[in-house]
Amino acid sequence: MEVFDGFIAAVASEFKLRFHKDSEGVYITNLEFDNNRSQEVLITLSKDESGDRVINLYSVVAKLKDDFYEIYKFSLQLNTTIHYGALSLLNDTLILKTSLLLRDCEPARFLKSLTYIAAKADELEELFIKKNIY
Repeated sequence: MEVFDGFIAAVASEFKLRFHKDSEGVYITNLEFDNNRSQEVLITLSKDESGDRVINLYSVVAKLKDDFYEIYKFSLQLNTTIHYGALSLLNDTLILKTSLLLRDCEPARFLKSLTYIAAKADELEELFIKKNIY
């Protein structure tokens, strides 16, 4: 965990970002956009099947309600157009998620993924709200 903490500290310092670490070890940052919108991104560390440490970045797109069929269908179709990450379900919440190997991750690549996840999740959140899908 120390390497991961150091990595987050280095990214925060280099790119002037603020991260908050909660009691469960999840880092949280909030990116603000020019259109007066913002998006929260959560960052965790886990291990993959072979034991390599993986950085997981995700952002909430929408809380799902009773009728899931249309949002499932739309999300699966949309996944083919997303460049980084994928739409996933986390309990009853639609999230946009991506993962990076910690050992291969450079701060600039991390920032690009973080920014993409935040911006795309915000765009999708706005789309779902306007279309009243959820």
